[in-house]
Amino acid sequence: MHFKKQTLTVLMALALAPLAASAATLTADDQRNTITGLDSSQMISKDNGNSWLAYTSETQNNFPGTETVVVAVKDNLAITSENYDPTLSYPTAGTVVRYNGYYWTSKWWVNPAEVPGSNEVWQKGAAINIQTLGTFEFLPYTGQAAIDFQNDQKAKLAAMRKIIGYFPEWGVYDAHNNFTPDKIDYSTLTEINYGFAVVKNGEVTMHDTEKGPGLIKELNERTEAAGVRHIISVGGWNNSEEGVFEAATATQEGTEKLASSMVAYMLKWDFDGIDIDWEYPDTDAEKESFTKLVQLVRAKLDDEGKKDDKYYSLSAAVTTNHNKIEFINPAVTTPLFDTVNVMAYDIHGAFESITGHNAPLYANSKDEDQLLNVAATMDEYVNTWNVPKSKLLMGIPYYGRGWGDVEPTEIVKGLPGLFTPGTATVHGTWDDVGQNTGTHPWYVLKEKLASGDYVRYWDSESGVPYLYGPQNKEFLTYDDPQSVKEKVDYINQQGFAGAIVWDISGDTPDHELGNIVKEIKTTPAQDPDMKGLFITLQNGGRRVVFNLPADKLTSGHAYRVEIDGKYLFSTEGVQPYYAYAGYLGKEVSLSTDNVSSKIPVGSVITVKRTTPDAAVIGQITVTQDMLDGKKSVINDGSVKSLTVQKINNVPYAVVEFAKDKLQSKDGSSYVAKVIDDDQQIGNTIFYCDNGKCSYANASEQGDNTILVKSDDKAISVGEKIVIERTSPNPAYVAEVVVTADMLK
Repeated sequence: MHFKKQTLTVLMALALAPLAASAATLTADDQRNTITGLDSSQMISKDNGNSWLAYTSETQNNFPGTETVVVAVKDNLAITSENYDPTLSYPTAGTVVRYNGYYWTSKWWVNPAEVPGSNEVWQKGAAINIQTLGTFEFLPYTGQAAIDFQNDQKAKLAAMRKIIGYFPEWGVYDAHNNFTPDKIDYSTLTEINYGFAVVKNGEVTMHDTEKGPGLIKELNERTEAAGVRHIISVGGWNNSEEGVFEAATATQEGTEKLASSMVAYMLKWDFDGIDIDWEYPDTDAEKESFTKLVQLVRAKLDDEGKKDDKYYSLSAAVTTNHNKIEFINPAVTTPLFDTVNVMAYDIHGAFESITGHNAPLYANSKDEDQLLNVAATMDEYVNTWNVPKSKLLMGIPYYGRGWGDVEPTEIVKGLPGLFTPGTATVHGTWDDVGQNTGTHPWYVLKEKLASGDYVRYWDSESGVPYLYGPQNKEFLTYDDPQSVKEKVDYINQQGFAGAIVWDISGDTPDHELGNIVKEIKTTPAQDPDMKGLFITLQNGGRRVVFNLPADKLTSGHAYRVEIDGKYLFSTEGVQPYYAYAGYLGKEVSLSTDNVSSKIPVGSVITVKRTTPDAAVIGQITVTQDMLDGKKSVINDGSVKSLTVQKINNVPYAVVEFAKDKLQSKDGSSYVAKVIDDDQQIGNTIFYCDNGKCSYANASEQGDNTILVKSDDKAISVGEKIVIERTSPNPAYVAEVVVTADMLK
């Protein structure tokens, strides 16, 4: 156990009023930063009675660092009023202030220096009679105890599933339907990122000086009561476009100044951490500047945290563009971040002349850049840049974008207007004057669909919808409940830490999308022993596969896999029972024989760790798509090309693999197979384990590519060939439908 300078603080009576009888039950524990005896009949103040907050939740019973806490009997007038400030105007009639021992209510607009009692603008009310229960002094941990406390709080934060909602400061205005803090459903979130504080002349400052102070104060109170963290996000797109980060970090002195300013602003406004929103570092010089800034901010947060008995978090909003990921220097910065917030939206928009999806979960086969989609990006952060899934948050947009002058051309059959020319001529609800990005929030897009002027189309390859107006020729790309649910399922199945939402003002008043995303909070984080659980089609059968770390198929470890509670297979030490083990570098893949008769649609496959630390570590519900081998393709760069060639009248599957993926030092497994022919369902064409291929010839093509050509196979027109990665991160990574031209 670690101790502060004192174990219990002293309960002191205030001279303001007699102590109420319940004061004797209040005891402060400085070791735990709490006060025993707090209840809903009381209110608390942390600024010597200048403002009061009703005590409504145990989450408020936390007083870290150097803190003076006053507890009093709950008084609604004290809670809803504020001390009179002669430098302020009070524009709203009915505002209640405290002055000279009385409450005063404004009748109309009050100008600065119109002191209560000096004229008729103020109505005198009741005398102030706050019944104080006591004052409690808290002090911070010191030495090793302070370090231990920081590490403990950091670990608790890391273990949480997270849903971060961005609150736009400008959301309180008409364009965002006056989205004020009282309209937030805090139960759907774990954190609110306040957007934005901005960088000006190398320092952080408030953007909206009129509304900002009140908004931040109210959000601090509401988030504290709800047990939700409140983070300041610094920068944003518009601020970044001004080049402020590049200018501020051009010198070491400037970087130091900006880092200090960020932390000072966070402390001044009582935030719980910092989110760096630099959009985007894209040169080697900016990579170096970004890295130094992150290092300095993290160090300063740690220093302040030790003083304040509080762990201050650090995150960054980062790019979806695979060409720019390197410039955040993941190898160095990731260990310093608590979360890496992937802005998985704005992938396509009217800043381009061809229509596309704002936030496609997967690639469409007609996409020009097969890596520019959400799943491929998340995969790249994990597999190319080694960012732990436990730190990755995936963006979910509550808005869409639009183009005008879009003809109903079907580049993709059944999807008019997709990937066709369009113009930036749609003025969106969220657009500024003169802007035509077609940016609408979800609640407006829902109304547009209901109007009958638009038709909804679903891109089954990309996993997202869009609206097309046949009369006005508008193309509106967005997310709706179906696509949001698919993204939530993807986040949970992949084991990512959670989601970020841009932005929460875009939801319907009844929080339609938020209630879907909320599922992430209640879905347990993926256990580190669970590396994959899936059904694969192989040579006419369906097999259940469970991947686990290779060092867990060892003495002292045991696992059990069940279907609807009935035994399927298990392991005990190094021995698997009723399953085959494939050793794939850092992972072992355990696979059954054909179990088609045992896994009907709706059955539940569960993986349990029985030794040590018994727990359910993974679970999937069987769907028809799983049984049919229908999976979305994640184009992560593993496969550069896939085709069928006929040589000397014999068909061959020919695949170009990325060398670093096929021959990964950590191990890998890929299988090529036909999955949709009734006679050859799941028939293997070839497979490559740990870079060695069977039933195929492999040859290096330059420094970065390996060409794999299958042995001769019976391949027919209309069949689908897929490349399935079974380890690491199981997924389909390429597919092709065999055409007559391929077999000529």
